[in-house]
Amino acid sequence: MGRYIVMDIVFYGNSLNYDQGSGNYQELKKITKWDGRQYTLVSRYALRYSLLETAKKLGLWKTAEWNKLNATGEGDVIQPALDFLFSGELLNYPEFDLFGYLITKPQNFRTAPVKINHAVSMTPFNYDALFNANLGLANRMRKRFGKMSPNPFTSEEHETFYQYSIVVDVDNIGEMEVYFDKKIKFDFEGEKEWTLNDIENEDKVRVTIKKGQKTKEIIQTSEIEKLEFKELNKDISLVKYGLKKDSNDDPVKKRVIELLKAILYLKRSIKGREEDISPKLIVMGVYKNNPYKTYKDKIVLLDEYVEEEYDEIEETPMENGGRLVKVRHKTTKSRKPLFEIENVESDAKSIDEKEILKFIDPLFNSIDECEEYEIIKIFTDASIKVKNGNQE
Repeated sequence: MGRYIVMDIVFYGNSLNYDQGSGNYQELKKITKWDGRQYTLVSRYALRYSLLETAKKLGLWKTAEWNKLNATGEGDVIQPALDFLFSGELLNYPEFDLFGYLITKPQNFRTAPVKINHAVSMTPFNYDALFNANLGLANRMRKRFGKMSPNPFTSEEHETFYQYSIVVDVDNIGEMEVYFDKKIKFDFEGEKEWTLNDIENEDKVRVTIKKGQKTKEIIQTSEIEKLEFKELNKDISLVKYGLKKDSNDDPVKKRVIELLKAILYLKRSIKGREEDISPKLIVMGVYKNNPYKTYKDKIVLLDEYVEEEYDEIEETPMENGGRLVKVRHKTTKSRKPLFEIENVESDAKSIDEKEILKFIDPLFNSIDECEEYEIIKIFTDASIKVKNGNQE
């Protein structure tokens, strides 16, 4: 059944994903759950974008530049360029390796090995809103035109805990299949009506494409290895590419570690704010040849009232030189978030990069390929509490 890493994640954030809105009213994305109430939503596309941007800022990944994409003007479908696909170079970029792609002609697609759910708020939306206006700019324009005409707008606000899941199909990372079809005409470098002329199975795959008298050769990139070559029929061939391995480096493990680091330090830039949406709580499972599970619907946010008792001492000077000491015993109550997770019997550990990376090691060590393996652990931030069964 392969190797899987499953992370059910809770984070804290404020107003993270806006919808199209109407006029000068900016609406948050929302979804109605089974209880009939509306909850705010951070789409999987917004989370994916933030993951890519965070990883790029951390120096973990590079993203594809414009010359790696095939789009020549308005209305074109933006997708990976064909020489980028045919050479296997596309696999060097985690945004395509981890999150998949679709190429329309010749049709090639990759199902995402890393699947991300929408993040949904754990408390309902109460229609809080903030009224805004560009008063500073408008006031400066008044000096020129003699009047002030600001552009007011209202934006919805919701600050709360959000929950989402990530499923990582480890065995499908670092490999991709490319189909070559001689019958299909396609666009290349802004020109239409190109066709596949020939494909040679040598030490490196060599692909020749043509348009009239023009030909162009595309050669397999040196950082990628050919895993398989098949001629499915007289028109269609299949090449399977993989990340090049050596004795000191497992490129799949390296890519998974980079993904986990991006998740652990995840940030989202939105409307002039830098929101820290790194995990506060993770229920993490690693599975080998075992059906994987998710605990997304078993994480519950509870209210907790905390009572703290203390003595307040008041000293008053007296005429005889002594002091009158009064001791008042006080009790304060505060409200803090408490999480309950059903059916997980595991001691919570602090969210720590080294602990989490050590936790996934069994998927990459010498455990026998046929051996079943499953372990689940809870990781928490120091700012929250988790109630596990009758234990806290």
